[in-house]
Amino acid sequence: MSKNDLSTLSSPRFELEPVFTVRVELGPEDDDRVRLALSENIGLNYGNYDHVSFETAVGTQFFRGHQGTANGAMERATTRPVRSLTFSIPRNEETLKSTLDIIHRLHSYEEPVVYVDEAYATRACVSGRDTNPNKWWRSGDSLHE
Repeated sequence: MSKNDLSTLSSPRFELEPVFTVRVELGPEDDDRVRLALSENIGLNYGNYDHVSFETAVGTQFFRGHQGTANGAMERATTRPVRSLTFSIPRNEETLKSTLDIIHRLHSYEEPVVYVDEAYATRACVSGRDTNPNKWWRSGDSLHE
């Protein structure tokens, strides 16, 4: 990944903001507990929205424990149903530390699978918001529950 500073790249429609993207694999018992704790404590903000994350459909995780793990060495690899939760946070170390602390405290795994990347996220500019015919609020659709 390029280490260029893209924060000055912008247009009348967007700006770029430096973020960390975090992806964590969650077992079924972890889904709501981890996501909700992150939303409540970190915010999971994206522009003017909060509680913003993406969770995949259930997939299959493969693993085999070595000597020294909680269950000891396993003879064969095993599988487990998991989802991946992906979200972004501001690119600062204190927020990242708090995020990882929440994941490691609440996750059911001895070794949670967590990936952190430096990235940039777009932030919409307000100009043109009221006239763009492609936006959902112009189609008559409602996203409110």
